Formats: sequence, C-alpha cells, structure tokens
Amino acid sequence: MGVGALLEKARIEQGLTIEDVAERTKIKPQFLQAIEQEQFHLLPDKAYVRSFIRTYARALGVEDQLAVQGDLGEAALGVDDLSASIRERRERARRARRNRFLMRVAVVILVLAGAAFLAYWMMFRGNFWVE
Repeated sequence: MGVGALLEKARIEQGLTIEDVAERTKIKPQFLQAIEQEQFHLLPDKAYVRSFIRTYARALGVEDQLAVQGDLGEAALGVDDLSASIRERRERARRARRNRFLMRVAVVILVLAGAAFLAYWMMFRGNFWVE
C-alpha cells in the first residue's frame, strides 16, 4: 500500500473529507488529492512533497505508520529528484547573484566613464579657465 492509499484510507476511516483535512493542515485540497493519488508532480514544487505528507499524516495521526513503512514520498518522488530540485534552486540563486554583480560592475564603469568624460570636457572644451 502506497503512502497516498494509506492516507486516504485513514482519512475515510475517520470520516473526514478532503476539505476537513485542508482546514486542519492549511494545505490546499487539490494538493491533498494529488498526494492521495500519488501524483506528486501536481504539487507546487518537489521540495514540498515530504513536508506535505508529514503534515497530512500528523493531522490524521498516522505518522508512525508512515515512519514504519519508511515511505514519505521518497519512493514515488525519488530522493535524487528532490536533491536535483534543491541543486537547481541553488544554481538559479548563484546565477542571479552573479548577474547582479555584473550589473553593478557595469553601472560603476559607466559612472566612471561619464565622470572622466565630464572632466575632459570641462578642462579642454568648456570655459573652465578664463584666459
């Protein structure tokens, strides 16, 4: 029995609807349904899978059963997929920092070039010195 089936069975045994559990957990009903159907790709990001499953299991009081099973979405999601998602976000953040740095360097260069041009213009083209 997969994690989704276990959670769905526990919810039905307790006589709860998806909306009841959504109210308890503050997780959107469509995400709870995706977990029950083990369609983890429908969740907003792979990083949410374990957290949502734990929260859902805790709300139903079946967290121990999931721990014994050792299945918090790793089998369906794949731990490598989760690690890849984290790596992708880190890489995006690294690229964004690099782009911000390059933009700052470009602005400094433009300001210095503008200041040098203004100094040149005032010394040699403008009436800086009265003769």
